[in-house]
Amino acid sequence: MRAALRARDATRALADATLEPVPGGLSNYAWKAEHGGRSWFVRLGGPESATLGVDRWSECALLGLVSSAGLAPPLIACEPANGLLVTHFIPGETWRREDAHQARNIERVAERLRVLHGLVAPTDVGIVDFAARARSLEAQLRATAPLPASSPGAGAGVEELIHAARAREEEILGNAAAAIELLDSRRSPLVPCHNDLHHLNLVDDGDRLWIVDWEYGGVGDPLFDLASLACQHEYTGSERAALLDAYDRGAGMEATMLDAACTVFDCVQWLWYLAWAARNPAAGHECATRATVLAGRLAASGR
Repeated sequence: MRAALRARDATRALADATLEPVPGGLSNYAWKAEHGGRSWFVRLGGPESATLGVDRWSECALLGLVSSAGLAPPLIACEPANGLLVTHFIPGETWRREDAHQARNIERVAERLRVLHGLVAPTDVGIVDFAARARSLEAQLRATAPLPASSPGAGAGVEELIHAARAREEEILGNAAAAIELLDSRRSPLVPCHNDLHHLNLVDDGDRLWIVDWEYGGVGDPLFDLASLACQHEYTGSERAALLDAYDRGAGMEATMLDAACTVFDCVQWLWYLAWAARNPAAGHECATRATVLAGRLAASGR
């Protein structure tokens, strides 16, 4: 990481900065860098990012747009070839899970999404098609050799959890296919999207709500931004209704469409966690556990 910083003028001074690891994602490395009395965020993308749906060139183009719009921290450097990203470090509080359930905060996220979805994306921002992403992850999963029960370092229960998460695979994929067909009938305009509105990607500086970690962003159906917030925080029906109302201000966006987007979003999450656990068995227990929970939710979504 220091070598990558040293290789360009805009970041060279940070190569000797004091570094503090930033915990979070499974597939990246990140630090808070202190230099000259200021703080910066530095990230190096992991080697498996592309197979998990990340387009670094598109990410850089999108970051230029959203940082200029005040939705994301000011951008210093973005290098697609090596996954280097440097931004200002926002002095604020990263949300806790419970923050995403507060009525006022649901309204605040909806306001940020209205701004985001009203932007005009550059032509080099890629299209994010959740149906295509699901098919890609499904193909990767099927191509991954099953873990032997006694794999060294696999950790107790990883193989069993993966099998449990896939026990109702046909039903889950069938429910997702039906949801995709329903969403296709809507013919939504494509707009800039974040696609991973987890509470850990929301930073509150006391005045503004900032959105970070745009690596799964792109141009797509705006419903999937609402679905990512609702699914990753297990919103109740009333919370989903509040989010819809705050977002479209009574325009009548149908709850059934958000439910369908949630089914597809959860299916992509399920496949992502399974693919990660299968390829990284030594660290895969948490992902396999999440996949098992999602499998139960997805199997029930078609009832």
